[in-house]
Amino acid sequence: MDSAKPDYQKIAAEKKQQQANKIPRDWLISVETHRISGNVLDVPVTCGILDHIECEITSKYDATALLEKLRSGLWSAEQVTVAFCKRAAIAQQLTNCLTEIFFDEAIERARELDRERQQNTDGKALRPLLGLPISLKDSFQVAGYDTSTGLACYVNEPAEENSGLAAMLLDLGAVLYCKTNLPQSIMTADSDNNVFGRTLNPRNELLTAGGSTGGEGALIALRGSVLGVGTDIFGSIRVPSLCNGIYGFRPSVGLVPHGGVRNLDVPGKDGVRSTAGPMATSIRDCRLFLKTLMEAGTWRYDSTVVALPWTNIKAKERLRIAVVENDGIFTPSPPIRRVMKEAATLLEKSNSIEIIPLTLPDTMEHCQNLVSHWAVAGSDHYLELFARTGEPVVPSLKALGLLDISGTTLEGFFDLNVRRAEAAKQYLRLFCDNNIDAILMPPAPHTAIPLDTWSTGTYTALWNYLDFPAVVLPVDEVRESDLADDVSNAKFGPDDARVYSLYTGPKDYKGAPVCVQVVGYRHADEALLNTATMLDVILNGK
Repeated sequence: MDSAKPDYQKIAAEKKQQQANKIPRDWLISVETHRISGNVLDVPVTCGILDHIECEITSKYDATALLEKLRSGLWSAEQVTVAFCKRAAIAQQLTNCLTEIFFDEAIERARELDRERQQNTDGKALRPLLGLPISLKDSFQVAGYDTSTGLACYVNEPAEENSGLAAMLLDLGAVLYCKTNLPQSIMTADSDNNVFGRTLNPRNELLTAGGSTGGEGALIALRGSVLGVGTDIFGSIRVPSLCNGIYGFRPSVGLVPHGGVRNLDVPGKDGVRSTAGPMATSIRDCRLFLKTLMEAGTWRYDSTVVALPWTNIKAKERLRIAVVENDGIFTPSPPIRRVMKEAATLLEKSNSIEIIPLTLPDTMEHCQNLVSHWAVAGSDHYLELFARTGEPVVPSLKALGLLDISGTTLEGFFDLNVRRAEAAKQYLRLFCDNNIDAILMPPAPHTAIPLDTWSTGTYTALWNYLDFPAVVLPVDEVRESDLADDVSNAKFGPDDARVYSLYTGPKDYKGAPVCVQVVGYRHADEALLNTATMLDVILNGK
């Protein structure tokens, strides 16, 4: 290595030390003592750091209920913020889920919000998110803090201004207190990088926490946050949601302000775009997030936003749901097939649901075109960023093979856009000809899987290609009865067989959540939330 070149290892060590210094000594736990079982979900309430009120605040309520408590004055914003800062600190020690930590600043802001509430004596409406702690994926700029995205070359370059979403959340009264981990390149399903390291799955440390918003997934699973925000261009909200057993909503592109988010694309490249969306402990919190933003003038915060109004459309009394068993590329593993069959049975029994079987057309072609879209400029831009500090490619990125794909010409890029427009027409006809309200399907052919082995994205990425909103609903866990079967059950060839063989039975996958994905039509996000809410009630009894 050139002696004049910054060393990623030195940068990472200094950054990790800065990060560790942000956690008060009184909030430290004996990590090795608590990691014995591999499942650490109960540790925050048993380790002795939280008092009984803080346990109640962080354990019993979703964001919607917390806001009600804050508005009623039962708890102060400071009480709630301190509780979540402490629980986030515990989550960080157990899973390495955080990047930027700003607990002290968050607590001071909470005190200011409490003063604002106390001075509100004239009946003026409170800000809609007043006092609610919200966590953000590292790629969102927050003024005064790094937006390194886990790359050493961007460490110690604090943002000069807030991203559009951070600014909007602050204006709405939220408390920002931490940012969360993600993978090198922001493109893999293992949140591992050379600066912060790997985020662990709190349910089973041998399985991935997902990516690219994996830090957020682990944090919310441990309830160090009950409402966070991620981004999604491949499945980056939905994959960590399914890995951690939480709710994750991928909105249509542009509904949520995205300006000031660090993407690692070549500047100026356009095509399949990333979208920002909520990750939460309930479907109603996904609704709360989108409704609050859409009612508050998103266009003021981002020049590229699609400023659709929230219309409070009435939920349909009866829905027509298309059930897709597989995507025609990868065969679902035994626990996924079981849950899909059970879900379809529950929906059939409901007087509110009509279900029909559906096969998705041309999925292989569409997903291949999507990969070409992502790699249109080749890998030189990524490699140049890594080379600035000499950092190596992490295993999950190497396994994905994205850096091995050649770029294309301008004419080739135009052709990709033509193909994408044709695919959009095809899937519009699919929705209209079948008169469906939504599609129910798996979010992946498997649950969370062993570290650095995730190489598929077709179940989620198809909807990025088409820009259809989609939401993950957790419904179950791997059961003892979910035995592995013969790889000959893989229907779609050698690649399918390789992925299918990853499931080795319930012992290795203990605690792994099993989820479903609900897909709606582009810019019909509010209708999809209505649909998902009804399905959540039927599937989870909520």
